[in-house]
Amino acid sequence: MNNPPFGPEDLKEPPLSGPDFLRLLSAERQRLYPDPPPFYQELSKGTLARELVGLWVKNQYVYWESDLVYSTAAIFCKTNEEDTRTHILRKMVCIEGREIVNDLVGWTTPAYEELWLRLGEALGVSRDEVAAWDTFTRTHFATSTLRLLSRYWEWTWLDGVAGLYAGDLLGRDHLGAARDALERHYGLSGDALAFFDAYLGDVGEDIPWEEETLAHWACTRERQLTAARAFRNRLDIEYQMVLPLHAAATGTTPLQVPAGTTPGV
Repeated sequence: MNNPPFGPEDLKEPPLSGPDFLRLLSAERQRLYPDPPPFYQELSKGTLARELVGLWVKNQYVYWESDLVYSTAAIFCKTNEEDTRTHILRKMVCIEGREIVNDLVGWTTPAYEELWLRLGEALGVSRDEVAAWDTFTRTHFATSTLRLLSRYWEWTWLDGVAGLYAGDLLGRDHLGAARDALERHYGLSGDALAFFDAYLGDVGEDIPWEEETLAHWACTRERQLTAARAFRNRLDIEYQMVLPLHAAATGTTPLQVPAGTTPGV
């Protein structure tokens, strides 16, 4: 991305109030992406072949297995505001599986990646098949960009929270609709949908603190401009991740990364 710093003309206006800044972010999402990605639109209508739904599970696996926790942990490492740091730590526990703190609080929910694999099994996709899948290049580069922005100098910790907020808003809406579609059109239920129940419950708890953090700490014009840019960046990344799945659904075979390519940056 390598965006230049904002200059005097950009910074001459006073900052928005916290609530107005959140409304700005909502308006930016509506302006840029008023509709779900085409793949999710087709999934919601039940028009995708079951094999294409399985392809979605295979292609998105690396995101749940490593990309999400990596990018979240990178923001955690930058954060020195104690309340926010505590919230992000809890978010990482949820991603890695609440069962890891079973001895402390009795939680038993497995990691997102495990629940995602169970979804694949319910769709007839084996764990070995998911693990062996070479991600589509567009998805790979989208998630690699997320890692880079989260880890290095481009995003501050507050920008990172804006990115988390964008991802959680899209996840709540798109994956909530996906859960309903899988139950209604593809006959899944119970344990097969446990991923969605865990994920949607978690982001439902995260979105309020993300909004509170952004409303409070994005209190200068420059912080609001950079956080809004990070918010837009994350929207772009989330849409790019699933774009090749729509291409596959319409008969075009997207390129895949070379076999054995690691997700690291």
